[in-house]
Amino acid sequence: MISTQIDSGFLFSMGGIALIILFMSLAIFGWLTVRNRNIRSFEFQITVFIIVYIIGEIIEDYKIPSLLSLPYIGSQIHIASAVLLAIIVWLRLYSVRKSGRMIDKLESVEYGNVNGAK
Repeated sequence: MISTQIDSGFLFSMGGIALIILFMSLAIFGWLTVRNRNIRSFEFQITVFIIVYIIGEIIEDYKIPSLLSLPYIGSQIHIASAVLLAIIVWLRLYSVRKSGRMIDKLESVEYGNVNGAK
């Protein structure tokens, strides 16, 4: 028979590792944000996303007694951070397409007709 019980110490250590990785990424993007000093920069937007995600992770992992009346608030904050990330990426794509500054343009490549290939 397969045991369906999960060792809570293992899960606690994985939650701790996840928070350590999140704080490391917050430090990296926070440093880049301070260096650039621009609220419209991608680094600032990702820093805000990481902060919201960390708040959701802390609330979900460490059941805060004052928030026990809201049982799934940590998961809802995770969803809100995912929606925030989707909005950030979508607005950046929209602004790039609107301005016409596309990095790559798709070109048809036929067999034997590749420009610059040897």
